[in-house]
Amino acid sequence: MNLLLLDSTQPQLVVALAVDGVITATKTCDEQRQHDKNVNLLINELGVKKFDAVAVVTGPGSWTGIRVGLAVAKAFAYAQQIPLVELRDKIDVDEAMRKLKTGETISPFAIKPFYNGEFIVHNKV
Repeated sequence: MNLLLLDSTQPQLVVALAVDGVITATKTCDEQRQHDKNVNLLINELGVKKFDAVAVVTGPGSWTGIRVGLAVAKAFAYAQQIPLVELRDKIDVDEAMRKLKTGETISPFAIKPFYNGEFIVHNKV
């Protein structure tokens, strides 16, 4: 299973690939406030065209960074018709794999931002 992991909540953008639950590649970018310009470049550098699932860190962190990560994760999940999981605080492959196995996935349309930078996740569309 190819799992795309995204963390855009911090000043350093992190994109990782986990294969069968083990991180095999990690790409980072230290260019602050440029996550939107760099995230797709980093994903392409992973060298994978098709992912089986995507996991995104939803905070806490930068409001704009969270939105960038969510937008990319939701787009991948929707376009490739793959599961989407939410991670709290950091990239955690074990948590992502557990959520995938137990069906704790979310719809790309179900994450709704609040005005203050917090998110609520509904499992129902």
